[in-house]
Amino acid sequence: MPEPPVAENPHAPARRLPPRPVWVTGLVAGLVVVAAAGWLRYADRLAGPLPPLGPRLFRTDRVGPQVEWLRSPGLVLATVCVAAACRLATRGHPAAVRLRTTAVAGAVVAVLYYSQLSWIAHYNSFTPHMTARATLSWALKFAAPATALLTGTAVWTALGNGAARIPFRGRLVLTAAVTSAALLALAVYLLREVQGQYGNITIVYWVALSTGAPAVGLLTGLLTHVTADHALRPVEAIRRRLAHITGHSLDQRVPVPPTDDAIARLAVTTNDTLDRLEQAAVRQRRFVADAAHELRSPLAAVRAQLESALRHPRGVDWPAVVSGAAADVVRLQALADDLLLLAQLDGTQEAGAETVDLSALAEDLVREHRHLPVAHGLVLTCAAPPGALVRGHAGQLERLLRNLLGNACRHARHRVALTVTLPTDDPGTVVAEVADDGPGIPPADRERIFERFTRLDEARARADGGAGLGLPIARDIATRHGGTLRVTDSAGTDGPHDEGDGRTTGARLLLGLPRHT
Repeated sequence: MPEPPVAENPHAPARRLPPRPVWVTGLVAGLVVVAAAGWLRYADRLAGPLPPLGPRLFRTDRVGPQVEWLRSPGLVLATVCVAAACRLATRGHPAAVRLRTTAVAGAVVAVLYYSQLSWIAHYNSFTPHMTARATLSWALKFAAPATALLTGTAVWTALGNGAARIPFRGRLVLTAAVTSAALLALAVYLLREVQGQYGNITIVYWVALSTGAPAVGLLTGLLTHVTADHALRPVEAIRRRLAHITGHSLDQRVPVPPTDDAIARLAVTTNDTLDRLEQAAVRQRRFVADAAHELRSPLAAVRAQLESALRHPRGVDWPAVVSGAAADVVRLQALADDLLLLAQLDGTQEAGAETVDLSALAEDLVREHRHLPVAHGLVLTCAAPPGALVRGHAGQLERLLRNLLGNACRHARHRVALTVTLPTDDPGTVVAEVADDGPGIPPADRERIFERFTRLDEARARADGGAGLGLPIARDIATRHGGTLRVTDSAGTDGPHDEGDGRTTGARLLLGLPRHT
């Protein structure tokens, strides 16, 4: 009674199947050839002793009917036997793989048997008294081993690694083998046509066609397999190394072969990709650590205030406690908004496809900031000509200018100026600059301020500065819109001057964006 089928677990590791189909199918194919030749030899013995030497001997057809029976329906029966053996031997493999392998086995056996039987029929046409003995000798020495090896090789190639498609190495071997065998068969055929239909020439033709061409194909396939295996070793080494690289071992790199070919370029590109992944992972870990630190401080302050008030509720100025807690919550909310925006900027590629009037946006933001507490006591001016159109995301561009204005207002002493210009020397660019008359930014720190959670000495107090995300967000937005954001000395009305410590007063942030016409 057959066992009930067991449901396969898709998450279970693939089990390694024994290589039964190759040997079983090849053995059956070789045994069928030996059985056919043995049957001819047995029929020859049943025909009795050979007649004496003479004309009658050369006209005696002792196995002609058996040869015709082997050609039809024997050819079909042999093909069915080998295909059935292959079908049974491939149990446990996917249905598509079994069907493909069985079809290949049947086709190869049919071609080999047809060429062998054609040679036997031709041999029997002019030396019928020697057909059985010659067929048995030829089958034992050449035909059966060649048929078994060729059938097994074809089944092995078609079976592949159990996947739905033949792997690259199998396709390469199969293509090379079939091509070389076909070329040899064509060469033998042309040689026969040139030499003519004379006795031994025809015998050599059938022997070369039925045994020589398949044997050459087999040897070519084996040589191609060895060559492909050697050529693909660097790829396998790259695969093994990549299989062991995890998020905690991104410092590993794949080996680069000492050849200037596509595989070497693949290895170099893979290592470059791993470099970028490692740098991104380092930035991410640093970002998470900095974000946790920034969140922990206001949370600890809120907790300390509330716990102290609850521990000694009498005499507590509850409005002051609630006001301080609310301020910390506002700071936490602003930090959360900044972190969310950074996550959105890092996770998307498209900047947007709106037409934004940068001049109108600048004027609106300056009017808004004149009434904000951060700009108390400052003079804010805006100079923006009409027609400063850019292409992008309106909300992100507003956030960019808002961050630049807020940063300038926090550090300015008396005035902040926002200017939008259309440079005549670069008509394809819109330039927006935000200048203040504050302490300025040292040249050594003008790139560092665009790193996340970076504060300069003057801005380390959280009451004065933010979390160190405003300028990094602004540069990320500018970069996503195809623009640039950099820091230079301020060019105010009074002009920059040296304070004696190597820094110039005032800072100017220059934003350049592609102009949309």
